[in-house]
Formats: sequence, structure tokens, C-alpha cells
Amino acid sequence: MRGIFLILLLLAGVAVGIYLSPPQISAPSLPDVQITQEDVKEIIISELRREVPASFLVAGYLDINATITQQNTKYLFPDYFDKSISLGTTKSTVRLPGRVSYGVDLLKIDGSSISFEPGNVVIITASELEVESVDPNLENMEVQTEVGWARLHSWSGQAVEHKAMVVAKDALRAEAEAHLQTSPQPLRNTEAALSRLLVPALKAAGVSDPVIRFRKGVQLYTPQG
Repeated sequence: MRGIFLILLLLAGVAVGIYLSPPQISAPSLPDVQITQEDVKEIIISELRREVPASFLVAGYLDINATITQQNTKYLFPDYFDKSISLGTTKSTVRLPGRVSYGVDLLKIDGSSISFEPGNVVIITASELEVESVDPNLENMEVQTEVGWARLHSWSGQAVEHKAMVVAKDALRAEAEAHLQTSPQPLRNTEAALSRLLVPALKAAGVSDPVIRFRKGVQLYTPQG
């Protein structure tokens, strides 16, 4: 009799516990976000236009030096002596340091420049990296001038120096453009700049762990390691 009473008491406690326990309601599962190729293109183009209103994304800087030598030879009465009597050659060598900024013209990136690949990899293609500005460092410019034996230094030397400085600035741009064509580092810097700009927007749109890759023409930068 005592055993039956204990069993009934135990069953009553279980029933009370079930009655008082709140019902377990499972949270509704969120539907998977399906991001299409067109969605990614729209997000990227919109973000590029919004974040870079100047349309040019500066990806990095180059500190370079250009050395140019210019010379000028004068002759006494060249029309009569067929340049046989030289008044000397004035030669000027200019070493001009400078800083060059480079990056991508975003107006040249459209839907056809963007590809959404498996693994949430976004490939952005541009025809080339471009030099945005050339800032010569005139304070640290070095000039060495040799004036011809029968030439006036105040005129001859200054004229050749000025021409050398003009050519040196053009040489800074040419050297920077050559570096952009041959070095992989500008590609790395451009990819990093695009990633900083675009990854947050893609994540906010539901793209999980997006990876930005940059391709210049047919050359795709491949990370090492």
C-alpha cells in the first residue's frame, strides 16, 4: 500500500512539472540569402560610385628618382664655318626625386569588368593601372652643370638646367608607368584597396567571406603562400 502511494505521488509530481514547464518554441529558420551575379555587380558598382566620388581610386604610391642629362653645343658662325669652331658644350645633369600616386579609374569599371565566381570570389578586371599624379621633390633636386669654355654660365647653364628639369619630370612619370607594368606589388596594393572598400558592403548584403581579386587585363595577381 505504501509503495502504491509513493508511485502515485511521483506521477503527480511529473504531471505538475509538465504543466508548469513553458512550451518549447523553436525559432523559425531564416531562409538562405541567394546572391546572384547581377546582385554582386550592382553592389560593387554602387559602392565604388558612392565611396569614391572623384572616380579615381588611389591604391598606392611610388618614391622614385629620375636622372637626366641634357647638353647643348654652340658654334662660332655655323652658317659660314660648317660648325668647325666650337664655343664649347654646356652639359647639365639633374637628379630629381619624386612621389607618384597610382590606382584605378573607376569610371572604366562596369558590369562586364566584374565576375562572381564559386567560393564567393569576386574578380574585378581593369585594362591597366594608371598614374594619377607626379609630385617632384624640388627641394632635394641635385643639379650638376658644366659650362663650355666660351659660354656664359648665367645664360647657358640656366637654360640647359631648365630643360633638364622639364625632361626629368616627364621621366618620373615614364619610370612609374614602367614599374606598374612589371612589378606585382602595385597589383597587391590595388587588390587590398578594393577589398577594404568592397568587402564590408558585400558582407552586409549576405555574401559570406567574400574575396576580392584584381586582374589587370589578362594578368591575375596570385597571392603567395
